[in-house]
Order: sequence, then structure tokens, then C-alpha cells
Amino acid sequence: MWYTSRMSKIVPIRELRSELSQVIDQVADLREHVIVTRHGRPAAVLVPVDEYEALEETAEILSDTETMAAIDEGRREVERGETLTLDELRQELQSRRRG
Repeated sequence: MWYTSRMSKIVPIRELRSELSQVIDQVADLREHVIVTRHGRPAAVLVPVDEYEALEETAEILSDTETMAAIDEGRREVERGETLTLDELRQELQSRRRG
């Protein structure tokens, strides 16, 4: 999934109350981000559900020290040139299955 930088729509809470259905359509269907303000200050953000889930997953990964250590090790392996082509990987897996 690719995210692009874009301007978020800013909606005061009063406007949100009267136009909730349209704002939800903009978020869900048009994939807009909406910042809801209260007294002129940001109070909440509406984003499409799949983007929210991706953010939650990212936060979970970033908070898992073992996963982050594995990612870092993988990056170091790439820097050292310790990589395989897809064909090499397939051959290695077939060899392991055979015994």
C-alpha cells in the first residue's frame, strides 16, 4: 500500500454534526483525511479503515523489539550482499524438502 502526502480537509465539529454522512463518504469512498476541530484546534482525525489498520500494525511492529532486531539484521545482510535470487531461494527450499 502506498501513501501519498496530501492536504487534509479540516472540518469544525459543528459542521461534522450536520454533514456526518457526506464526510464519512469522503473518507471511505474518496479516501480523504479529515481533521475535526473543536474551538479551532484539532481534536480528532478521520481516515479510511484500512489506513487506520495499517497504522496500528506499524505501531505494533515498531514496539516489538524482536521484530525490529530481525528487520535491522535483514538490512545489514542486504548491505553485506547476503541475498539470494528467487530462483536460488526456490532451489534451496527444494533441496531442504528432499532431505
